[in-house]
Amino acid sequence: MLRFGTVSDYDPARHMARVKFPDRDGIISGWLPVAARNTKSNHDENPLDVDEHVLCLMEGNGTESGAVMCAIYDDTNKPLTADKDTRTTRYDDGTTITYDRANHVLTVDVQGDITIKATGNVKIQGGRIDLN
Repeated sequence: MLRFGTVSDYDPARHMARVKFPDRDGIISGWLPVAARNTKSNHDENPLDVDEHVLCLMEGNGTESGAVMCAIYDDTNKPLTADKDTRTTRYDDGTTITYDRANHVLTVDVQGDITIKATGNVKIQGGRIDLN
């Protein structure tokens, strides 16, 4: 059964969440695993925030067995852009990574320092490179 709710607690070490279900009089689930794109050789971790609106796949009609499938947009939290060719990741501090696939432009706007580490050579190529 699909069920909508909001995260009431999140455990980043286990990537598990407890979810409050308004359709069940505000009952809070047990600890549910949060779906991830990769968990073995590659890892793609996206922590959830408390009060984030989520979609859960629950076993039967209960609230103890299931999984948090993803966060979803709602009236309070809207998509960053309506452009189908732009993919954006924005962090709470305002740091933003945007790729516009139609114009082939990657923009990284960091609100702080950047560290680049490499065990090999670092190569920067471009039609023109501006440093200030």
